Amino acid sequence: MKKTIYISILVATLAWSCTNKPKETDAAPTAAAETKDATTTVSAVVSQKSKDQAKAKLEGIRAKVISKEMTIGEAAQEYSDDPGSNKAGGRYNNIARGQFVPEFEKVAFALQPGQISEVFETQYGFHFVQLIAKHDDLIDVSHVLIIPK
Repeated sequence: MKKTIYISILVATLAWSCTNKPKETDAAPTAAAETKDATTTVSAVVSQKSKDQAKAKLEGIRAKVISKEMTIGEAAQEYSDDPGSNKAGGRYNNIARGQFVPEFEKVAFALQPGQISEVFETQYGFHFVQLIAKHDDLIDVSHVLIIPK
């Protein structure tokens, strides 16, 4: 029950951010996502160095998945900063367009089943995603998120 509520809150937060995206700036340090819903407020300022470190860490994790040292599910459980999916191996099922931020959806919906994306950035941090299945207009994915600290 607690897990379902937490996932619902994360999905609602991601959906909210699709229509309420923060303004992009060129200034360093950059402002990460500021997301508000009934239960969560996240605000952080991260340096370019922190972003570079997070991306490099995730590229190393992705390399382990590509080389089959570990599955994406194992990688999510061990490394992912996404509290809504990491315990479930990074898994989100039955995702429809419009539920997640556009950058995530652009990558996820372009993949073929079994394909693993390159590392990409959203307002939440750096991700890579594997398309598990497509059914009608819905997809199932697993992903790993690293949030710059």
